[in-house]
Amino acid sequence: SVDIRHLGKYLRKSYNKMKKSAILVLICVCFFAAKASAWSYGEFVSCDAINPKPKITFLTSYGQLIHDLSTPQREIERIAGGAEKGFFVVGLATLKPQYQIWIKDVYVKTLDQNHACLLPSEIEIKFGYNDPLIYVSKEIDRNSCKFSQVIRHEQVHQRINILTLEYFLPLIDETIRNAISEVRAIKVSGTGDAEIRAGIDRLYEYYTARLKPIIDEFHKARENEQRKLDNIVNYTMESELCREFDRERPDKRL
Repeated sequence: SVDIRHLGKYLRKSYNKMKKSAILVLICVCFFAAKASAWSYGEFVSCDAINPKPKITFLTSYGQLIHDLSTPQREIERIAGGAEKGFFVVGLATLKPQYQIWIKDVYVKTLDQNHACLLPSEIEIKFGYNDPLIYVSKEIDRNSCKFSQVIRHEQVHQRINILTLEYFLPLIDETIRNAISEVRAIKVSGTGDAEIRAGIDRLYEYYTARLKPIIDEFHKARENEQRKLDNIVNYTMESELCREFDRERPDKRL
């Protein structure tokens, strides 16, 4: 026969063991659930598979050329930063190179509350010049050979600027389009304004780094072409042209 008292003790002991095991399992489940929530879905998802194809607008401009004939020679020399030894700066051609990439719009693909993929959807590029200007010293007689020679010299400078820009435009256009097509979506750590702004800044850094070599080549080529016009040999030749003209036609004004 079974001793009822021993059976009761055995059952109570077995129940207590089962109760402890259940509590331990519950603790483990809660622990791993907490860890799982910390390892969010977005942490393990890559944005590299997403290749955005934004709308790209490429703009260029030379600007409106202005001739300034009212600035004194001393001020022109100051603007030019000096002159070749033995020469005065009586004319000057200036402009402001313009280079701008503007990410006009982006698309945000949310992965979870802490992660998102950022895709540029519209980009505008501007490359060209602003404020082209030609200075001719106000002290030069506008009816003289010297005036014609100076203004023509500075117009050639601006023509060189235009031709260099026209040569490089298709190269820069191709470079920026390739860079934009190769970049994948940027992963950001949230969907707030600060996180989106940080993602856009990363895109700007990438595009700028890709374009820097071709932009440097553009500036170098423009400077090299300008030096072919601005050198002692050419200055001397141009000055001699007007001296010869004045010797042959001492009483003739242009």
